[in-house]
Amino acid sequence: MKKILVLAILLISVIASGCSDKFAKEKEAITKSEQAAMAMKLPEVIVPDSIKKQTKANMMIYRKNFMELLETETKILTEMKKSDAKIAEMEKTASESEKKDLKAFKDKIQKARVEFVRKVSKGRLSGDTFIVGVGSTWQEVEMVYGQPKTKNTDYHYEYGQPKKKENDYYYDYGGLRFSDWYTGVPLKGYKLKHVSNGPISVEVTSDKYVSDAGIKMGMTSDEFYKTIKSKYVNKDNRRKQSIFDYISGFAMQDTMPYNVFPRFKDGKLVRYTVAPH
Repeated sequence: MKKILVLAILLISVIASGCSDKFAKEKEAITKSEQAAMAMKLPEVIVPDSIKKQTKANMMIYRKNFMELLETETKILTEMKKSDAKIAEMEKTASESEKKDLKAFKDKIQKARVEFVRKVSKGRLSGDTFIVGVGSTWQEVEMVYGQPKTKNTDYHYEYGQPKKKENDYYYDYGGLRFSDWYTGVPLKGYKLKHVSNGPISVEVTSDKYVSDAGIKMGMTSDEFYKTIKSKYVNKDNRRKQSIFDYISGFAMQDTMPYNVFPRFKDGKLVRYTVAPH
């Protein structure tokens, strides 16, 4: 009887272990798909130094490689969206415990995506970043943060017509906004649709986002400058102050300076923007 009981317990254990993860095959397929996508060959994109005069040949190589980068990253992002859709389908039939397991799986997938973006965008970023930032592509922003809460990618300007209220190109995640803008007046009668390749400014207002330098809403002015100076090089010593704002130009070691625009209220940081001069 004891032997039968032991065998029964072993059999139940084997069945339970085999059924402990009913999504095992799906997760394995998603993992392989993600790995294959991130293994796609990407061109090396070296951003031209804006201070030094560039040859036409070098600029053509840069543009060619950058467009190839955008094309390949679009394919990678498409595969990532397929993975997200598959996980969403699994969540519909998952129990509470299985949902927790899928959440851990999603976190693991997302961590790999962030590491991928950090690797491929290295050397293109300027100023303080939020994993992605000025110098990233829109594809990379979406790889890290997913679908934005609100998005405007259809900026259109026609000479003689009033500008739209929202005339910039942006991805807004609620407290974290990546945006670009178009300036200049086209010739009379000329229609122009602006197509942006990536953000030229980043603005944060929520304390749930912390920059790569460690900047967070609620910091005092002293904490803010101490933190950013410990990470970046102050290449522009203008510290202009209005009633609300300080402006300083900081940069990574090998990049052009990008202004940081912190806004303080009651002695605490409430808004932070990274943008060019």
